[in-house]
Amino acid sequence: MTDSDYMIKTQNLVKKFGKNIVAVDDVSFEIGRGEVVGYLGPNGAGKTTTIKILTNLLKPTSGRACINGWDVNNEPKEALNDVGSLIGVPGVYDYLTPDEFLTYFGKVHKMPKQKIKRRITEVLDMVKLSKWRHSKIGSFSTGMERRLAIGKAIFHEPNILILDEPVLGLDPEGIKEIRELIKSFQEKDITVFLSSHLLDEVSKVCDSVIFLYDGKIIEQSSVEKIDEIMKEYRLIDIEFLNPLPRSGLEKLNGIEMIDKVQKVSENKVKIIKSDGDPTLTSMILDEIIDRGFKVVSYSPKRSDLEDFYVSLIEKKEGDAR
Repeated sequence: MTDSDYMIKTQNLVKKFGKNIVAVDDVSFEIGRGEVVGYLGPNGAGKTTTIKILTNLLKPTSGRACINGWDVNNEPKEALNDVGSLIGVPGVYDYLTPDEFLTYFGKVHKMPKQKIKRRITEVLDMVKLSKWRHSKIGSFSTGMERRLAIGKAIFHEPNILILDEPVLGLDPEGIKEIRELIKSFQEKDITVFLSSHLLDEVSKVCDSVIFLYDGKIIEQSSVEKIDEIMKEYRLIDIEFLNPLPRSGLEKLNGIEMIDKVQKVSENKVKIIKSDGDPTLTSMILDEIIDRGFKVVSYSPKRSDLEDFYVSLIEKKEGDAR
């Protein structure tokens, strides 16, 4: 397949700062039309650097980034013509109203006057800011500003959205509203590439995810495939009556059915097992009691996306040793 067969494509992307800092290290991925893809990792993993390369705010040290078949850094006007973006903390104009703010950006995109008026109504309705159309942006909450910034990103009706931490700084209600907004983009066949460190939240809106760690991609997979793995009860939270000495942890680690024991507090641990079989979960409890442990609570639970990511990092670090 050629570059034009994908909405977004990177190939062996590298970005270095100075001689010793490699922010993005040989990153390659492909995103098709209408896909919603999460770009996941902790702060400092290289997510924002990748997005800045994709939007021509940074030049790569080597490799290529293409959008709609155009090389972003060699042909930025053509590549970014159909892209809406939200990067970092958006600049807002406190003295403007949403109506004035969006009118200005409509003119930047050379949209006809009637279309600008129509889109202001449509977009403010989508981001639930219609009531504040003529209010000063300076009076807005963080969540309202974030929604307005996303409204600006979609104002010119792009087919591709690149969003860097779109729910950053939002309360649970604000996060839910942005989640529903992104789901509505899926229905319009808009391609969405979004970065986040909120792994569980991303799993609710994305078709697939790319896990980034220390500038490198460590896994790419569909959310559906990961869900199948996470459905199994592979984690068990246990609270004991008394604090656990080191010898107690060693005894737990000695149980053959347990892969790993993580100490959470003086009398709480998390058990990790590779097999989600509920019979095995019951057998582990029997074995723990047989070894003389006094159990207050025993709570098997499904893994979440964060657990999955942590296991990838642990495997990566283990392979490096």
